[in-house]
Amino acid sequence: MWALLAAILGGIGWFLYRRWRKTMPLDQRLTLPYWRNSLFVTGFYLLFILLGAGVTRIMVGFGRGGWTNLWMVAFFLVWVGYGAVWLLRFLPTTKPRPEWLNRSKGWLDVAALLVLAGLATGARLL
Repeated sequence: MWALLAAILGGIGWFLYRRWRKTMPLDQRLTLPYWRNSLFVTGFYLLFILLGAGVTRIMVGFGRGGWTNLWMVAFFLVWVGYGAVWLLRFLPTTKPRPEWLNRSKGWLDVAALLVLAGLATGARLL
């Protein structure tokens, strides 16, 4: 029953999206390589998130609780956020990127790596 309802709503949504898209002008920069590269980078980011979950569990172990889990949740959130910065750096775009995002090894990278190291060390010491 739920699958049928989801299929009907998905079909209606797709129909409305196609009608809305026909009214917009076509951007010539959005080619097949653009979409392929976008899909590749997004897939790599999802693998990066899974790697972060694995690193989080391996670093702390499975039998701990209390403050250690909170530190590792913070570690994982910083991991995902830092991965999002790199996702924005590599994701194809049709607009110029801001200068703070283009510079690798800048203040944002140093801050994120220091926070990651501090959270990982703190979780191991607890």
